[in-house]
Amino acid sequence: MKLFTLALYKKTFDRNYTYTKAVMGQDPFFFENAYKDKDLLNSIQRPIKNAHLNLNYPIVSDKVKDDMNNFKIDNFQLYSTIIIDDNGDFYDNFWFFNIFNKTNVLNLKRCIIDDYDKRHDIDKYYLDSNKLDAIPEEQRLVFIPEKASGAPVFLHQKIVDIFNKHKVDTLKFIKVSEWEMGKQF
Repeated sequence: MKLFTLALYKKTFDRNYTYTKAVMGQDPFFFENAYKDKDLLNSIQRPIKNAHLNLNYPIVSDKVKDDMNNFKIDNFQLYSTIIIDDNGDFYDNFWFFNIFNKTNVLNLKRCIIDDYDKRHDIDKYYLDSNKLDAIPEEQRLVFIPEKASGAPVFLHQKIVDIFNKHKVDTLKFIKVSEWEMGKQF
């Protein structure tokens, strides 16, 4: 089973899923616990819950997806995903936050930037209200800001409310005004 899961994970990785729009109808993405070996050594078994993370990207259950289905969000789709638990069991009722274009919403003059070059390492984010107001609210419910290296996924309160409705305790939500580098850990 281990070789099988490694091949599936590599197949997902090779699809550039963090910045390319996934083609609906292709194979689902596959993910497993990145700490599985360490957890098994320590007799820890992580449960499968309504939401998980891969890098900065949420993976959500059918329940969460169903509550997000009515939104028309730019540069975003929920893509079919299978989570493989620590026992090798497959859970095919998950969806990856496929964000395939970044959104121009930052006020770079106010952002606190650690390394100012083509890929800005931002220590504190400030959104530009004029840029945000130019985008209809529903189209900016989920985004990653452009010109920000390794930026987290930004979620509107309407999306956070959906996570809260489903008692998601596997993700930490921080208001943009309170976020600073390191707080996400």
